[in-house]
Amino acid sequence: MMSHARCMVCGTHNPDSLGIRFYQGEEGTTEGLFIANQRHQGYSDILHGGMTSTLLDAVMTHALLQRGIRGLTAELTVRFIAPIDIGSKVALSARIVDQRHGIYRLNAVASVGGMIVAKASAKFIKPKANNRS
Repeated sequence: MMSHARCMVCGTHNPDSLGIRFYQGEEGTTEGLFIANQRHQGYSDILHGGMTSTLLDAVMTHALLQRGIRGLTAELTVRFIAPIDIGSKVALSARIVDQRHGIYRLNAVASVGGMIVAKASAKFIKPKANNRS
């Protein structure tokens, strides 16, 4: 069984983790909150796009985990709508859209002050059985 405890986003056994906690939201969503920090900036005072992508991927991963499904990202598409200023509280939300033939499709959004600043869609696959722990 693959372990998630050392995850760089939410890992409880990773001292360098971002420490984000995800929870079940309303209407089947998974939610989380991240405060954009200068350590994660790209251009001055703007959150790095790679960090935004990571956050969206993580909230979608947790949408699966909260339902007892372990999935690996097979495809991730991110649409950046507006820059995220350092210091912003970034609300994350994801939902499972579809599941067919072992492929899970999910959507996620990142919002600041109620305004959507990034959207993502992804396909996840179940990992093959192995000895990882």
